[in-house]
This record gives sequence, C-alpha cells and structure tokens, in this order.
Amino acid sequence: MKSGGSGVGLWHSYRIPEVAMFGLELEGLMHWVNAGAAELRDGAATEPGTLLSGVIEGYEVQVQPVDVSWHRPLLGTAVGFYRQTSVPVVQLVWPDRNHRWPSDEQASPGCRAQPRLWLPVDEHPAGVWTEEAAEV
Repeated sequence: MKSGGSGVGLWHSYRIPEVAMFGLELEGLMHWVNAGAAELRDGAATEPGTLLSGVIEGYEVQVQPVDVSWHRPLLGTAVGFYRQTSVPVVQLVWPDRNHRWPSDEQASPGCRAQPRLWLPVDEHPAGVWTEEAAEV
C-alpha cells in the first residue's frame, strides 16, 4: 500500500517545520520522514527547492512548503496535536529511480502522482489528492 506520512512534534520541540512525505511504501516512508526530520534538526535549510541528500540512500529529496489548505485534509494528526492549522509543514518530494522529479514528463507515474502540496488545494490538478481534500 502506498501512503503518506508525517512527523509530529518538530515545531513544538525544535521550532522547525513538521515533515510530510507521500506516495511511497509505508514501511520505508516513516524511516525517510524521520531521516528528513533529522536533517532539518541538524540545520538543513527549509527554503523551497532545497535538496537533502541524507533521506533516501542514493537520492536527493526536495523540500517544498505545504500550503495551509492541505493541513486539515492530509495532516490531521498534526492539526489535532497543535489544535490549529497554522504550524509550518514541508513536503519531501522524491525523484523516480532515474532521478527525475515529478515535474518531468518522463518521470515514472508513481513519482508524478505525488501531491503538489505547495499549491493551494483549489489550484492543485484534480485527482486523488483533491478528492481527499474535498471529503474533509
């Protein structure tokens, strides 16, 4: 099952953004979210487009801000923990096996299926992620 995952408590404990990642196998996903959180705790930048190399072995992941319109639909655990939706969150965007990003038309379908959470829900291309948001 492919899924999404996020870390909760980073903002509370370290004043760094919460971390979310989507579209990978759940077994590895939480490991990679934790690895990304560790890089941020160690001082990695959180500016849009920052590349982190210590998350998935042999690959870089890209840091992108998560628009607040996605917080309630996709990040309910964090919203519940903080009792608000204004806590900063970054998405770790991963490339396909050939190091192509989701924006590359040649990227694998699974890679291209990642949500683009830096876009507001109403600007995101229609699909499974916007359907999920509409249900909330």
